[in-house]
Amino acid sequence: VKVLVGGMISGATMATGPYLADHEISMVSPSATNPGIAKQEWKNWVFRTCLSDDLQGKALAPIVVEGNYTRLATIVQDNPYGVGLEGALLDALNDTGWQGEHVISIHFDPAKGDYLTELGQIADANPDIVLAVTYCDDGKVLFKQALDMGLDTIAWLGCDGNYGSGMFEEPKCAEFMEKAIIAGTRTAGASGAAYEEFVAAYNATFGEAPEVYCDTTYDAIKLIAQAIEQAGTYNSTAIKDALMEIGQNYEGASGPISFNAAADRISGTFEVWKVEKDENGVYSDVTVKFVTL
Repeated sequence: VKVLVGGMISGATMATGPYLADHEISMVSPSATNPGIAKQEWKNWVFRTCLSDDLQGKALAPIVVEGNYTRLATIVQDNPYGVGLEGALLDALNDTGWQGEHVISIHFDPAKGDYLTELGQIADANPDIVLAVTYCDDGKVLFKQALDMGLDTIAWLGCDGNYGSGMFEEPKCAEFMEKAIIAGTRTAGASGAAYEEFVAAYNATFGEAPEVYCDTTYDAIKLIAQAIEQAGTYNSTAIKDALMEIGQNYEGASGPISFNAAADRISGTFEVWKVEKDENGVYSDVTVKFVTL
């Protein structure tokens, strides 16, 4: 194996990075967003079609600042993804000159399955806005319990990890998200022929809209295929070099892609989203706006 798609999460990417470098295997990750990945010695073997969370932090920060929130709580997964996005938001807020207070930081085990203690600590800290960094399974439990505890009267921020229809499988989670989450962010293709073509093809094949990171995964696979073709040989260095060459002003489904020297995407678009319930009681994620960074 000379090239692969992955890892899907930051922790897995951190764990496999040294092996990839030692064995000269390229990897294109569509969703490993931890900012610290860019600083690893093995990073030149790991490309990312997703945007790093240092940019997602910059997309979230204006929501806090413009909303005049001054007491921020964070409840995030205790892993590179959760802790990384928490730090990125705090760095971005500091860069704006935000004068608020980070009243509590909670790092939780996503496999725990019960977050009443952590949510009680959030309530005791009396924040006016809370960042929640979860995946679907732990997010459904956390938001359900937050609703049961009456924490839907506080403003909450979502993220890429708790975007998607899977969150609505738990009715109380869906109700909480509709009531409490004022905004969330995710990497998204805002417009363009490549994005529209991808969405149409996905709908035609699966009968539904693509979920989060479907577009960046599609881009990762296409970039790898084109790199192998351009390299003309199944050679590690040749494929890596071709990925870097093709990944300059590449029109992907997730938007234009250009890699920097560390094989990271240098810019892209975030969708700011929220949850709405229609007249039939059906919940869905809806676009508030797009932010290009």
